Amino acid sequence: MKSMPRQNRNQLVLLLLMLALAGCDSGVITHDEVRASELVVDFFSSLKSAEGINMAYEWSDDRYKKKVKLADFVQIVASLRAKNARAEIRLTGYETFGAQEIFVVYAASETLEGELYFKISLTGTKNKDYYLLHFDVADAEFAKNGIYVDFDRSITIKGV
Repeated sequence: MKSMPRQNRNQLVLLLLMLALAGCDSGVITHDEVRASELVVDFFSSLKSAEGINMAYEWSDDRYKKKVKLADFVQIVASLRAKNARAEIRLTGYETFGAQEIFVVYAASETLEGELYFKISLTGTKNKDYYLLHFDVADAEFAKNGIYVDFDRSITIKGV
């Protein structure tokens, strides 16, 4: 059996190396919008009790915990609950950012004083699971900067 010519062998090695590098870091992030939305529903649902608030805080990413201490998180939740006045919260859509491990869920509620908007930023991927990275509440809709998609079905959380 003859051995492969040197030039062909070098080309084959180069091709295999390129394929291996492309497979290792293709820059494609796969998200699981169902899992992420379930976690956001669990997050909002947990804010109804002191034990749940602690669990929600523990679920957050370490970067969030460095910026927001537990006592501050408790105050944020108290303010949210006062503003939301047990109104139903509905998840409206989500946003992704290409090769970033960021998944943002948008939500809204209709209170006696008007609409309340939520932006829940998660870090993670389909294979790594998701953790709370940032949580915002405002009286106006948030600007969308990534690839935005409306949820196909209505997702609601009763009275937070």
